[in-house]
Order: sequence, then C-alpha cells, then structure tokens
Amino acid sequence: MNAKQLLGAVSATIIKIALAAVIIVMVFRLAVYAYDFGYQVFADVPVSEGEGRIVSVVVSEGQTSRELAKMLEQKGLISDANAFYVYERLSDYKDLLKPGVYELSTSMKAEEMLEIVCQQEDETQDADGN
Repeated sequence: MNAKQLLGAVSATIIKIALAAVIIVMVFRLAVYAYDFGYQVFADVPVSEGEGRIVSVVVSEGQTSRELAKMLEQKGLISDANAFYVYERLSDYKDLLKPGVYELSTSMKAEEMLEIVCQQEDETQDADGN
C-alpha cells in the first residue's frame, strides 16, 4: 500500500466517523426535543407555581383551538402553544371551545384552562370557577 492509498483510506475513515458523529448528535437532539414535547403535553405543568398571575382571555366565536393556544402562549399562560394544542386534541375538550371572556391564571394547568373555556354555560367564569 503506497502513501496515496493510505491517505485515501484514512480520509475515508475520518469522513465516516464525522458523518456518524453528526448523525448521533442529530438523533440525540431530536430525542431530547421529543421527550420535552411529550413531557409538556402529558405532565400538564403550570407556567408558575403558587398564586400565579390572573390574565383575561377573550374566546371569539369560531376561534380554533390552535388560535387559542397561540394567544395563551403570547399572554404567558402556557409555555408551548403546540403542546397545548396537542393536549386539547387528545383531551375530552376537543372542539368544545365556548365564546366568552375568561379569567385564567398562570398557575393553572392546561386541563384547568380547557375546563373553563369549554364550560357549558355562556356566563363568564373567573380562575376560581365562580
């Protein structure tokens, strides 16, 4: 084996190792993202502990759950609109949004928020359910 063949073999091996490392890093990052997303959907953890901050939310007639999720994220009530949307789609509250003005808290879980904005009555409720 001459020097040119040896250099070619070493270069090919280095490229294969680098490609394998890139693939491993990408798979690891994807796994971490998938875990975090699943945790947000299924753990149903509020944004803040304790009393939280009360925020007024207006649900309009015909508003989709995706639009609601984006609005809740913008107002700081949830940390990830996509996770909230998936949670809503998998819950008993799927497609049950009721128009109205609601008082929600950053200490509420996604299920508690959905319970309030999907209530059967058309009257306004506050964070305590009154």
